[in-house]
Amino acid sequence: MSKVLIIDDDAEICSLVGEFLRRNGHEVATAPDGGRGLAAAAEQRPDLILCDLEMPGMGGQEVVSTLRQDRRMGEIPVIFLSACKDRGQIRRSMNLGGDDFITKPAPLPEVLETVNARLLRQWNVHQREEERLQQTVEVFAGIIHDLDKSAAGIRWLAAKAAAKDGREKQIIDQVRQSLEARQTPPSVPSAVPATGRLPEQPLLIKDANRRQFLKLSEVKALMACGEYSMVHWGDNGQHMMFRKALKMWQQELPPEQFVRVHRQAIINLGFIDYVEKAGEGRLQVHLRDFKQAIFVSQRETPDFNRCLKHFQARAAVRS
Repeated sequence: MSKVLIIDDDAEICSLVGEFLRRNGHEVATAPDGGRGLAAAAEQRPDLILCDLEMPGMGGQEVVSTLRQDRRMGEIPVIFLSACKDRGQIRRSMNLGGDDFITKPAPLPEVLETVNARLLRQWNVHQREEERLQQTVEVFAGIIHDLDKSAAGIRWLAAKAAAKDGREKQIIDQVRQSLEARQTPPSVPSAVPATGRLPEQPLLIKDANRRQFLKLSEVKALMACGEYSMVHWGDNGQHMMFRKALKMWQQELPPEQFVRVHRQAIINLGFIDYVEKAGEGRLQVHLRDFKQAIFVSQRETPDFNRCLKHFQARAAVRS
């Protein structure tokens, strides 16, 4: 579930658009003017902002300009929802950092489609950034480890992280955690249920057209995006974003079938089509009817190989 902040002095617009987005799976907050909208954005960190242009006090242009100068909120997508038809003013608003523009009055399905498209684009951007970050983290952790100064390196990284904030702190912490993991023996998979089967826990799926419960055994993969995750299932590329971090999924999913293969992905071993080597000792996993290959990080490779071996052994017994 994604969080959308609506900044508009028209209470009816906030109510109608907000309720429609809620019915279609989004969490919604509202603010009646630009000043309170910025305060709400700083406190709640929405995934997307719908903002009017002309409001008493601080208008939409000042809102987006202020956001883009804030390192904590600068990447939040902003869609202008305004009755303004002045092309020059619209162009200036977009040049200040707006991501899209919807002219009032707009059909609610059009607003939902624009919001979902922008959220998906933002998720794809974060996914590519996180994959590059994961590779960088492993390189730096490997360099420190190879220098045989792991303990000193961990202490140094901890001190550096304490003096930083935001994205810099996150990257340093991830390098430190990766280095610590290299010094810790891989965890042993938990005991397998006597039946050897995956417990069927329901997962609620909601969108504009349907509401259904999905069995966990039908889930193919979960891909991370910060505090969110994209859950993939089915043969036709069905997917949906949830406001739930991958770490939380890892604690809840049955470890005998769902395995974390790198920081950004958990896969269902039951959907593996084949595994191949991708150079530099890395593995790539191909899932059935899943377009992209998923790489296995060097850190997770031992656990992945062991869990896959256990899973295949159980499958052989059941057959």
